[in-house]
Amino acid sequence: MEQNQFDGLEEIETENNYIPEKKEKKEYEKLLGFERARLDYEKATSLIKFGCFKQEEKPTVDFSRLEKVDYEKKYKKVYNLYRNLDTMELVFVLPLVENNKGDVDERKDLKPYAYDVITTEAMDNETFEMVCKAAKNNLKNPLYYLFNTGLVLYFVGVAFFLYTFVFNFISYISSGQDFFTSLALSLFYSSTYFVGVVISSFVLVLAKIKLDKYKEN
Repeated sequence: MEQNQFDGLEEIETENNYIPEKKEKKEYEKLLGFERARLDYEKATSLIKFGCFKQEEKPTVDFSRLEKVDYEKKYKKVYNLYRNLDTMELVFVLPLVENNKGDVDERKDLKPYAYDVITTEAMDNETFEMVCKAAKNNLKNPLYYLFNTGLVLYFVGVAFFLYTFVFNFISYISSGQDFFTSLALSLFYSSTYFVGVVISSFVLVLAKIKLDKYKEN
């Protein structure tokens, strides 16, 4: 009878003190986890660029319903990425701390007074691919064509300038002209293409600046 009582106690103690061993991930599981984190980060940042997000400041965040996405990059170097376990939305969270530029990692002893939360829209991969294609097509405005035109003109101008310059330089050197005279004459007769390179470079830089601003907006 006493033996049976002791047996029962041992079972209770075993159940209460049992700590499951933490199973170490295999290498392929680590690689798959890293790849999923990378894809989630790229998807979340792309959705923000496309305007598919909502940003708000919250006094508290229920981190029990959020799964942190372990990735080496942070959005704008301060926002951590999380995955909402209920809605599967990708969420960027920034703890706001007084006098600390919002990065709570610098002062872990300070409690955040609020959280800046960026919630991206939840969508499957097929819908996301369609959104990406629609966004890229939307960027093909006159600025896009102006940039491509400037790029083509730039490389064409550089190619013609180098060809005429080298051809003329070799010709003048072969005819007995000295080095500096050959150089000056080659530059003079290649000046038309050089001016074209300068103009196309200006158009290229201007279009690039305008296009980047358009993408951000």
